[in-house]
Amino acid sequence: MTEIPLLTFDKLFELVEENRFENETDRKIAEKILEVENDWGDWKTSVKNLNEFIIALEKEVSGTVTKSSLNKLLKKYNRNIAQNAWEAETVSSLLEIFELTKETELRKIFIELTKKNRME
Repeated sequence: MTEIPLLTFDKLFELVEENRFENETDRKIAEKILEVENDWGDWKTSVKNLNEFIIALEKEVSGTVTKSSLNKLLKKYNRNIAQNAWEAETVSSLLEIFELTKETELRKIFIELTKKNRME
């Protein structure tokens, strides 16, 4: 398991605010990550950076976070949507990230975004 270089959500927010991305796709991915992290904190646990976030997601899906594992998790939440509305919303937003890239693992998407957008 490759650890994601430290990129806090505060730094990611700064990157979005200052539009410091190589391309529009990276900006959209970053915005989606921030949206998901905000929703995640409402129903799960508070995480401070992308590495903590992906670890929490991997625990939630019991393995690698892929489009397939997220779809399975979404089906689980949709069985009792009244009780799991936040969870379903969050997973749906995570799935949208995969529409913006050819990458198959969320951890790799996070790593690439971090590498491209290091803030000194």
